[in-house]
Amino acid sequence: MVLLKSNGEVVHWFDAFQRSGFDPRETLAQYTVREIQKGSQLLGLPKASDSVSKIKLPDVGKSSGMRVFVRLKDSRMKAYQIPVVEAVKLQPQDWLPLKWSDQECLVDAGSLRKWLQQLYPPGIMERTDPQTKEIFKINTVEGILSLVPAGSDGRQRYAVLSGVIHFGDEGADGFNYDGQIELVLTYTMDKPEVQAVRGVFEGTYPRFDRIHNRSYAFPLEAAFESLPR
Repeated sequence: MVLLKSNGEVVHWFDAFQRSGFDPRETLAQYTVREIQKGSQLLGLPKASDSVSKIKLPDVGKSSGMRVFVRLKDSRMKAYQIPVVEAVKLQPQDWLPLKWSDQECLVDAGSLRKWLQQLYPPGIMERTDPQTKEIFKINTVEGILSLVPAGSDGRQRYAVLSGVIHFGDEGADGFNYDGQIELVLTYTMDKPEVQAVRGVFEGTYPRFDRIHNRSYAFPLEAAFESLPR
């Protein structure tokens, strides 16, 4: 790497791969940063601030909705293990399938499709339309979930929503995957509208390795939190 002045004069250079005076305690990234800082000083550039901005999760403003955290536990590609976060705005009618029931009832997973369709690893690129090259979207969310009352603490009452969900995308090859969802729903003592949702999803996502001509199955995990209700 070569650092130049505006007139083309070389002020510093270093080889990011063949390090002289190698220190085994220093990573390649640390070495690169150190050398760039050295060049920056020679160029007379101001020292970069070390302050780190706070992470701000996506939101839906003053509306209600669902925040979904998704990650693919691919041991070969560590980047997919960092959660991707999506915030989905929901309308009052989108919450109706989760209204309180004194008895166990069944909920069609398709009625929750607006936020359940976020359960895929967004970094995966091989599921694309061969003609348009656009990524296939999840268009199938199926399954019958069980909504069961789970008691109260005198101030609020609770229910558990659970079951297996099956997913498919727009491709014509029958691609699909599934997983188990477990959600805890909170209600007031006197109203049927759900007030809060928290829970997790654990599934398996298949990936095809074109180089080795074989398929792999990786754990797909997600967490949910409703945005204020």
